[in-house]
Amino acid sequence: MDLENAPRFSDRFEFIPGENDLYSLLESFKKAGQDWIDLTISNPTKVGLVYPREAILHSLEKPESLEYDPDPKGTLNARKSIASYYKEKGHTISEEDLFLTSSSSEAYSYLIKLLCNPGEEVLIPSPGYPLFEFLSLLDGAEFNSYKLDQSEGWKIDFEDLNSKITNKTKILFLVSPNNPTGSLLTSEEFEKLKVISKTKKITLVLDEVFSDYLHKENPHQIDFFHTDFPVFVVNGVSKILALPQMKLSWIHVGGPTNWKKECKERLEIISDTYLSVGTPIQLALPELFQWRNMIQSQVLRRIGRNLQVLESFHSSHPNIAYISPKGGWYAVLQSPSFLNDEEFSFRLLEKEKVLVHPGSMFGFEEDSGSIVISLISETELFQSGLEKISAFL
Repeated sequence: MDLENAPRFSDRFEFIPGENDLYSLLESFKKAGQDWIDLTISNPTKVGLVYPREAILHSLEKPESLEYDPDPKGTLNARKSIASYYKEKGHTISEEDLFLTSSSSEAYSYLIKLLCNPGEEVLIPSPGYPLFEFLSLLDGAEFNSYKLDQSEGWKIDFEDLNSKITNKTKILFLVSPNNPTGSLLTSEEFEKLKVISKTKKITLVLDEVFSDYLHKENPHQIDFFHTDFPVFVVNGVSKILALPQMKLSWIHVGGPTNWKKECKERLEIISDTYLSVGTPIQLALPELFQWRNMIQSQVLRRIGRNLQVLESFHSSHPNIAYISPKGGWYAVLQSPSFLNDEEFSFRLLEKEKVLVHPGSMFGFEEDSGSIVISLISETELFQSGLEKISAFL
């Protein structure tokens, strides 16, 4: 059957076959068996961390894993273990306000389905991770971006945000710590967002997946869980336990009592439709949480060492702008030398075999000369990659 006579695909997103030049070049390296330094790596299972292997595998061997007794919210014990995790962090929440999903992506998809009619709109931070854009399109919603102000340490540009709100706006996505800037939402910003939510009837959805990876103590801890306006908080074991392959995340529902009651009833219907979270990981979760400090301490030490390397690199390259991130495991470097960022990233990979993210992938202006690098790369490779960038410049 030729394409002209084949069934049409949906128009949910623009499809361009093939890969861009940067990733085509990378694919050629893979096929040729060539080595390269990956300064974009965000998969914690691939960066030399030591996991309690036997304990993790043992936790997945429970006989009950062979039984299927689904709960749309997730098993009670799993939700209780998440509530205990938050209690350790100083937040008292109810397991009845939690819904388990297989990933944060699925959590966002549930919330777009819950809150948006087709053609209605979500607002996403820029710079920010491009995931929200694609998920919105797949769920039939439109999206627009609001700016984070670099001159103010990547705080929300409320003048720009307010100019983007329309009568179609239903969700305002927040990311704290932000990916990739590492900035944190402040109490002052949250108070302004509260006013916007109440006056414009917009729901806030907070991504806090990097909240355990703060590089300095945050003196202004915000309570996102007990609010008199709608706030959803999304998190999961992908970052908390550095176990993305385990596929377990969650949504915490917060807001006014009557609204929250109906919200949870509707969200339960969506969750019951998919029932996506596997039984073994739900049963294992309480035991896995016991290894949180051991795993996170390794990640934090790695980030700390790489930040020291990056500070040294920055001090010897004053023409490269760099704001030390407050959290997360990414960093942004900016320089006129990085213009055009996609071309620069391609030439860097081609000549020095070092892979970085072009800033435009994260919504940076094309003329900002930005690249984004991961802070969880093994330190020797991280330092070598920066030295190669230095030589290339």
